Amino acid sequence: MRKLRKHLLNLALGELVAAFTFLVVFKLYLDLGFASLLALSFLVFQLIQGVLYWVFRSQSLGKEKSLLMRKTLIMLRRTNLLLAVLVVILLVMLAQNKRDLFLGMLIYVFSVIEYINYYWYRLSYGKSGFNIKLLIQAGLKPSSIHKLLKRK
Repeated sequence: MRKLRKHLLNLALGELVAAFTFLVVFKLYLDLGFASLLALSFLVFQLIQGVLYWVFRSQSLGKEKSLLMRKTLIMLRRTNLLLAVLVVILLVMLAQNKRDLFLGMLIYVFSVIEYINYYWYRLSYGKSGFNIKLLIQAGLKPSSIHKLLKRK
């Protein structure tokens, strides 16, 4: 149980480091326009949800899953859908130039993939991470959050 808790906290830490790294890299090395910054904000929002979920999982090992956490995840899943639509519309409307739009759309696509990975289907498997060949062979499997939300 202790080893599993440590693993779950490492997953949370990995998500947090990824969010922080994206922010630092984009701030220091890329001249972001408003569209790119908006897309980056959406990505960081996704990653922070991953942090919260893995911390929750590590704290609830061996216990019944919290109704509050389930309701929070349901609300976040719906909020993400609304934000996904809003962000893509704003990206197109507010892009300062083609570079800003292109970079913003790349970040946005990555954010949507993260959303799908968290709330619907597991897109990474084991140490290989995202491997399209393995994904096709194994098929899409429900994500941890999706399984949690399906339980009654």
